[in-house]
Amino acid sequence: MRKIVFILFLCIGSFASLFAQTEPAWDNTSKRQWDPAFEKVEIPSTKDGEVQKAFMYKSTSKTSQPLIVSLHTWSGYYNQTDPLTKEILARDWNYIHPDFRGANRTPSSMGSPLALADIEDAIQYALKHTNANPEEVHIIGVSGGGFAALAAFMNIEYPVKSFSAWVPISDIEAWYWECVGRGSRYAEDILSVVSFDKKTFNKETAILRSPLRQDFPIEKRKNSKLYIYTGIHDGYKGSVPITHSLNMYNRLVGELKYGSSDMKEIMKKSLSDSDLISPEEMLGLLGKRMNPEYEKNPMLYDRKVHLLRKYENIQLTVFEGRHEQIPQALSLLPYNHIVADLKYDILAIGDSNGYNKGGWVDQLKQMMPESCIVNLSESGRTIGFDNNGRERLNALKNIDSYLDKAQVEKKHYDYIIVCLGTNDSKKMFDSRQGEVSENLKVLLAKIKKHKLCRSGKTKFIYVTPPPLRDENVSPKY
Repeated sequence: MRKIVFILFLCIGSFASLFAQTEPAWDNTSKRQWDPAFEKVEIPSTKDGEVQKAFMYKSTSKTSQPLIVSLHTWSGYYNQTDPLTKEILARDWNYIHPDFRGANRTPSSMGSPLALADIEDAIQYALKHTNANPEEVHIIGVSGGGFAALAAFMNIEYPVKSFSAWVPISDIEAWYWECVGRGSRYAEDILSVVSFDKKTFNKETAILRSPLRQDFPIEKRKNSKLYIYTGIHDGYKGSVPITHSLNMYNRLVGELKYGSSDMKEIMKKSLSDSDLISPEEMLGLLGKRMNPEYEKNPMLYDRKVHLLRKYENIQLTVFEGRHEQIPQALSLLPYNHIVADLKYDILAIGDSNGYNKGGWVDQLKQMMPESCIVNLSESGRTIGFDNNGRERLNALKNIDSYLDKAQVEKKHYDYIIVCLGTNDSKKMFDSRQGEVSENLKVLLAKIKKHKLCRSGKTKFIYVTPPPLRDENVSPKY
């Protein structure tokens, strides 16, 4: 018997804001708003006893769930708003957002032993106080958080399953001079950490804090994966040149293949080794800010990929973008499976929420680029009423013609997703609200009986519209 799956989307609008941000919300250190589901916790340091604050979410699932350790940006603290939290709640995964000595402008921060110990303390605290699977710990960070993710990869003891570093800084010495050249305030942050007199740049201290220059614990990380992501326009439209990511990838792969951490030697090897990135390739990416042969690479959701390299457990992706982390970042983690790899034939039937640009169908296409999604949504469509007297918008009256049209596109669908109901709650249908649930039952029954679904293999998903409210309601509802 075919199952009809009912999924409640608490707010389609919230998903729109999640997947279609117009500014890098992850880098706004002034925003400090947290959902009540996230608990503020205090964690004593195992190194010096200092109390570290963090925001944590405990999964409500009866089965163990992964633990996401999300690291704040360069100038952030534990209470910096993290856009990933919306998806954490939707997935019901365990989560912790540690402080690890706060903004990178004090000697105890910026990848120091104390800061790294704080990250590890946060992991242990979350494992103890949630139902997290200890084998499913994933560290993720962007910008300064990407720097911290790289530093954690090179230093911490815990066998983290994956590290995701988005647009990271890998070389503090190089970045200092890059910031000086750009007149960036980050140069002052670095100077306040590595200088003994707050005036003179100390190269040796900067090198010690740079993941690029640190010892690679190959044996310790043999079962971990490192994903490095950088936007092709970063450095031009952003604060961290892509060379930080390219060099970090080369350094690690060079040591895995040749047992050398010497960047000069590794760059010589890159001239004849396609697993590495050659100087010519680097200059091409920096100069052109694109790869003319990008179509050879798979898309990163809706983003072009200009360079994709992978060797053993190290992967680098240079995508079409700037200094940013794409909204689908959690979907890229190696947990169970990657949604982006799924290939399904899907039929979407909805109203304006599915028809409009950036609606749930567009978002689904971005998240599942390998799938074929046929969208038959239309603005104004209802479950079972003639909207403003237009019969063609009545799904109950027209469902057979919708499905006939869909069958021309595809003979079989793995899923049929129906998202209707918003327009059935219009004020003009106030006296007929009692009919809505029965109309929905009949509509779904008619879909099941259609020849498109007779094989019995098609699954149905019904997505409810956003919950209605009593106040500030548009006059038409």
